[in-house]
Amino acid sequence: MRRAFGASLPTDEELAASREITEFDRTLAFFDGPEIVATAGIFSYELTVPGGLLPCAGVTRVSVLSTHRRRGLLTAMMRRQLDDIHERGEPLAALYASEAPIYGRFGYGLATYQASVEVQRAHATFGKTASANEQLSLVDVATAVPAFTRAWEQSTRGQPGMLRLDERWVRNLLADLELHREGASPHYRVLYQDDTGPSGFAIYRIKMDWDASGPNGTLRLEMLIAASPEAYAALWRHVLGVDLTARVTAEMRPIDEPLRFLLADSRQPKTRVEDGLWVRLVDVLKALAGRRYAVDDRLVFGVRDQFCPWNRGRIELQGGPNGAQARSTTASPDLELDAADLGAVYLSGNRFWTLQRAGRITELRQGAVARADAMFAADRVPWCPSHF
Repeated sequence: MRRAFGASLPTDEELAASREITEFDRTLAFFDGPEIVATAGIFSYELTVPGGLLPCAGVTRVSVLSTHRRRGLLTAMMRRQLDDIHERGEPLAALYASEAPIYGRFGYGLATYQASVEVQRAHATFGKTASANEQLSLVDVATAVPAFTRAWEQSTRGQPGMLRLDERWVRNLLADLELHREGASPHYRVLYQDDTGPSGFAIYRIKMDWDASGPNGTLRLEMLIAASPEAYAALWRHVLGVDLTARVTAEMRPIDEPLRFLLADSRQPKTRVEDGLWVRLVDVLKALAGRRYAVDDRLVFGVRDQFCPWNRGRIELQGGPNGAQARSTTASPDLELDAADLGAVYLSGNRFWTLQRAGRITELRQGAVARADAMFAADRVPWCPSHF
């Protein structure tokens, strides 16, 4: 995989960190003689969906060497993976795409977005004074693992798109490999606690620089997770207050980042929106029944699925805030769409109206798009802050 992505071979330290999270029974490789020429893997997760939590296969480490492209290796690995996921009974699969055009043909739809942000500290004055009760501390890894895991678990509740991470995964986040430093410092680990215990944390690095005017360093925020508005404000106040830095940069932030409303200068942070998680409904019936809906209604979908034919056909969804049922039906469909487009709207990160305007959804019964948007509306924008 490293060769395919143009990276150096992994060190022993990197292999040791990877070994703890690798699921060898879900790892695939193509061999040409003794040489590995293509790879793919899966991490077993649970994904927060609107109103629920569902098993989700996190597709990862997908690569094909340039010498073996256009031979059907990727398609064969996708076929094997989706068949295995279906046999295990997991309704969802998700991935991050290295190139956007690759995975739509396998039924993955762009479901979440993320933002890269930059804040100039000179324009980072907060609109309100700090709370006297802010409880922040720099912690070592041994303290961070259980505390950050608890804060992550609290933050996962009700946030569509977040994956549940246990202590094994948090240790991996904190591995602090030289590969990831890119000339910056080792990790700084900041914990926020309130009367109930840990409820937020930040992980960042500092890359110092100096010019004729003085310090011009960059604080690179790798992760900021907060289970409460108080934790969120306190952690951002901390990272924007670190001395000798001129700017704070961060990737994989939510596109509805509240930070700009905490700052006196609402033109900060400067933001660039990118694609985030791509979602595949491996079992459409289970996936639709496994989430909750904003209003009670009934819709019939005509689903096209070339790669997973067991999903193909007409599906009746009856759902609302208190539960949902999905079943095959012979009733006339209200909407017709591909599996990838159903994945795109599943977490409520896209509207049916948007996809209809793009010619990807066909409305067969007048008003069905508006009803679908009302059903699939959610009170929080989906966001996945962890890469895999």
